[in-house]
Amino acid sequence: MTRRPAARDPARLGDVLRSVLAGLPTGAGLEDWTLWSEWDAAVGPTLARHARPRRLARGVLVVAVDSSEWMQELQFLKHELRVRLNERIGREAVRRIFVVLAADD
Repeated sequence: MTRRPAARDPARLGDVLRSVLAGLPTGAGLEDWTLWSEWDAAVGPTLARHARPRRLARGVLVVAVDSSEWMQELQFLKHELRVRLNERIGREAVRRIFVVLAADD
């Protein structure tokens, strides 16, 4: 009969690393996440204070804004922002921008 590891038994480092690395985006997916570091430069300081990227999945970038006025403003700027972000990333990572009103924390 084999011994089942107890919760207090240490995990092997290789197993832990494999588990963590399996959850990370790979290839182009990892490159797409650079948009978080490029966001402020791409949108400008005023818009960056009112809108933040939340997630990117299958080319759809979800952006949370802090008021309905900024939500409307982003509706007009979506195409321009998509172009700017993709230029900064160096590839067509963002196909659409979906704007949501941020929940009060």
